Order: sequence, then structure tokens, then C-alpha cells
Amino acid sequence: MKILIVEDEEGLREALIRTLTGEGYLADGAKDGDEGYTMICTGLYDLVLLDIMLPVYDGLEVLRRIRHQKISVPVILLTARSTVKDKVDGMDLGADDYLTKPFAMPELLARIRMVMRRGTADGTDNRIKAGDLLLDTQTYMLSCTGNTRSVRLGAKEYQLIEYLMRNADQVLSRNQITQRVWGYDADAEYNNVDVYVSFLRKKMKFVQSKAKIISVRGVGYELESSAT
Repeated sequence: MKILIVEDEEGLREALIRTLTGEGYLADGAKDGDEGYTMICTGLYDLVLLDIMLPVYDGLEVLRRIRHQKISVPVILLTARSTVKDKVDGMDLGADDYLTKPFAMPELLARIRMVMRRGTADGTDNRIKAGDLLLDTQTYMLSCTGNTRSVRLGAKEYQLIEYLMRNADQVLSRNQITQRVWGYDADAEYNNVDVYVSFLRKKMKFVQSKAKIISVRGVGYELESSAT
């Protein structure tokens, strides 16, 4: 799962990135409302931690803009403001949760888990499904509905197949994949994508899935969930 932290306090922003990375999440940071809005609009993020008091324009304006654009990414507001009106304003604009500074990291992590559980059908299912492929987001196990075979994925393999499965039957460019899996500031090269696709193809073959990762010449890759 990839999280964007929109926070102008550099120390807090970097601390959040380190903590989330240590918990197995992918994390990027934005220093103001304009940069945060631009990054959210890429569609690369599963959740946004959004400070309210930001330079350029504030977090509530960022929230207003993304909801106006029909961007439904979950948003947790982080702010030193604690009045009921502030909370109501944020929720009315489409925030999913609200955490007042200063906060404890374990509480933030619990809030993240809670918000992401709301996106599942029954609040407890940790699996992503695409065709006959099943991916457990807690154990990193990849399996196939047609048999009992399963295989555990490495961190980058998991992040790549999760992105492909969440966007099954859509073409994703190498640039999109690189930014999603390795991040904006990473030194990863495009051939890294090819290497990890090769790893995943072997593991998909092992679990005997009918789904396939196909190459789209000059563009990137697509997970064909209904391949035969």
C-alpha cells in the first residue's frame, strides 16, 4: 500500500515516511498544498495523510479540490486544530478520519488500518482478487482459486503484483510502475520492472494461474485477469 504525507514540517514529514516504511508501506512526501494536490491527482496513492495548515493553500482546500475531481482516495487529516467545527468541516468535505497533533505513532498506524479496512466488503477480508489470482495483503501469499498452491512474495514482488491486480486489465506504463513501486525519488531503472515482472510470471506459473502479465510494446505491462 502506498501512502502520501502532505506535511510542511520537514522533520515530522520525514519521521512519518521512516515509520511507515518500517511498517512495510510505501511512502512519499509533499511539502505544501499545491505539490500535494498534484501528487494525489496521479492516482498512485491508496491513502493520504493531509495536514490542514499548509503553505500555498491549506489542507481543506486540497481536500475540496480532490473530492470535486471525484478522487475517492481515503484521507486522514492531521492538524493542531482540535475544535469541533474544524473536525466537522473536514468530515463534511470528505475526510475519512481526523487526528489531532501531537499524536502517538501507534495510534496513527491503528487509524490507517481502520480506514483501509473500511474499503473491504466486510471489514475483515485482506485479500485482493483478479481473475483466479488471490493476494493476501497481510501475509504476502499469492495463490490461485483453482488449486491449493500458494507462494510467498518478496516486498517488491508484492508491491508490483498488488498494483497490477488493483488495475487488472488496464495498461500501466513503466513510469507509472516505477513511481508506484520504487517511489518518486528512487534511482530504480526501467529494467528493474522487467526483472520483477519475470519473477512474478514464474510464481504465477507455479500457482497455475490463468492470469497473465503481458508486455505492451513501448508502453509497459497489463495483467490480463481472464487470460486462458
